[in-house]
Amino acid sequence: MTTNTPVVLAGHGSRRNESNEQVRAVAAALESRLGDRVVPAFIELAEPHVHERIAELAPDAEAITVVPLALFAAGHVKNEVPLVVQYARQRFPDVAFSYGSSLRVRPELIEIVADRIEAAEAELDADRHDEDVAVVFVGRGSSDPNANADAYRLARFVQEGRAFSRVEPTFVGITEPQLDRTLREVARHDPDATIVVPYMLGDGVLTQRVREDVEDFDDAHPGIETATTDVLGVDERLVRALEYRVQEARTGTVSMSCDTCTHKVSFAEHGSVVDGETAFVDALEHTLAHVSDAHDHSHDHGEASGHDNGHGHTHEQTDDSSHDHGQTTEHEHGHDHERTETHEHGHGHDESRSG
Repeated sequence: MTTNTPVVLAGHGSRRNESNEQVRAVAAALESRLGDRVVPAFIELAEPHVHERIAELAPDAEAITVVPLALFAAGHVKNEVPLVVQYARQRFPDVAFSYGSSLRVRPELIEIVADRIEAAEAELDADRHDEDVAVVFVGRGSSDPNANADAYRLARFVQEGRAFSRVEPTFVGITEPQLDRTLREVARHDPDATIVVPYMLGDGVLTQRVREDVEDFDDAHPGIETATTDVLGVDERLVRALEYRVQEARTGTVSMSCDTCTHKVSFAEHGSVVDGETAFVDALEHTLAHVSDAHDHSHDHGEASGHDNGHGHTHEQTDDSSHDHGQTTEHEHGHDHERTETHEHGHGHDESRSG
């Protein structure tokens, strides 16, 4: 096994040990698939922190790849982890660092969701081809418009080529529409069955909230068969998607759309809450809280599964005025500029770019 090019898998971190154990289990599965050392680390609420893991690996490493274990890209992925990586580049100049994308929309994830829905259909003895079967796709919600848009995009791919009467995207919190409202709207169509998909990595606080809302809906609408799917879990296809993100990072082909970035365009009702300067300052304070030996990081961010810091992403401008979207140590975005990753065939999956 190669040990001089390790991967740091950066999970959010939680007060619930079960959630942190899932990050460790995914890291172990990814290590088996890659053949390189993969170590878990956490952004907050659990240890070791990302910067601590990097410091542990750097003395013997030629290159370190940091990849977030996150479904979509919001404040932590776009701000805080990139700042940690940039700090590491300065602290360990002899080590080559690369930073990967969040999972976002990948065919492996669409496939997992489709299988979870199919299992729930079997549980209800429902048939989408002969009955009116509605799906409610539940994301956690973010103050980052691109993260919410990716949730809608993924939900649409789930619907493509599948005989559901509708697939309704919704959220647990932070943004609209929220789950209770969406369930009320679905009930107005009086489907034979409603399948609710909590699009979460594991069974945490938010997943339990979704299940409770669905139970209340089921009690209030006895004529509609209702089921909640399993979460993504430690699925081999999830690990394959992460492997793809690692290889993107290592080859400098990470991509994400900046066309609708809150640092470039104004969104009504957002205002200065997510502007670039605010996001950068908040992220910098959070990062310094971890990397500074003189700072007691005792502030409370809340439960991991319900925490959204509302940041945009960090654009660090150096003396190099060029705007390089490849992998570079001169210009650290912490995110990727998207070339369209989905190739639509009209039958419900997205095809990754070649290479």
